[in-house]
Amino acid sequence: MRSFRALFAFLIGFALLIQPVVGNGPGSDTQYTYEITPVNISDTESVESMYHLSAVVYGTDSQVGMTRAAASTTVSRPKETISPALSGLIDVQFLVDDTKDQYYRVDARIVDDEFRLGATPVSARTVAEELAVAPDTTPTTIREILNGEPAHFYRISPTLVAKDDRFLLVEPANTECVADPLAVPKLISYAFGAALMVWSIGVKAYFGQ
Repeated sequence: MRSFRALFAFLIGFALLIQPVVGNGPGSDTQYTYEITPVNISDTESVESMYHLSAVVYGTDSQVGMTRAAASTTVSRPKETISPALSGLIDVQFLVDDTKDQYYRVDARIVDDEFRLGATPVSARTVAEELAVAPDTTPTTIREILNGEPAHFYRISPTLVAKDDRFLLVEPANTECVADPLAVPKLISYAFGAALMVWSIGVKAYFGQ
């Protein structure tokens, strides 16, 4: 019976030390403050904020040059001749040509050891409509931000939300280290967990189990 109690106490103590509420330590936490930016599709300066979305790339000279060419016909190049900037087009859906205020839908891929790129000019509205998500499909953090709670301890990628016939860009605006609000309970959990483990080890040693 003593052996069972000691083992049970050891497991409880171990769990208290590794559970998520305790496991990251009682130090300072990183807090992110988010901002909501309305995206006016008819305003060139406003739609620039969509460059922050992971599916959109702000085109470099080499990317823009090849994308313009690909708008007329599919461009093919040996994959070993492609720069990292061009191969980066494989990971995005849209490219923006800032000098001409033009978005392109891009289809970049490697086929039979060749880099192939196709591109189609599209409007800013098309980009927004395809990338925006409804509020009820977003993570809880984004819904809370939309409801007026801008500060969170979780980092989320810039997200475009379609709400009330508007497009809203939610993205981190500021980062700061703040005192951990759970520091006291974490320290108590650490102490109690450690005490249980020490007690259980002592019981096993004393009774020779």
